Amino acid sequence: MALNLRRKFDSVWKHLPHPLRWAIVAAVGSTISLLGLVFLFIPGPGLPLIVLGVAILATEFAWAEVVFARIKKESDKFTAQAKKVIRRKKK
Repeated sequence: MALNLRRKFDSVWKHLPHPLRWAIVAAVGSTISLLGLVFLFIPGPGLPLIVLGVAILATEFAWAEVVFARIKKESDKFTAQAKKVIRRKKK
């Protein structure tokens, strides 16, 4: 069921004119990113929303692809460092 719905969405999405897709992605991605920015100052999931917003923007914008790649690279570094610390504490 979900796979069928995903295929239908992909089919409709790919047939939309590029300017319309661009506008939808810009509106949704920037709204989610700005909401994440607000949640940095009030209780809420700030960083995950910012990352999600950038990931959405990266589907249509080259600059967002670069930012998202940097986020992934830095999060991989952080994860590796955290694993080292956890291993040291177990010993």
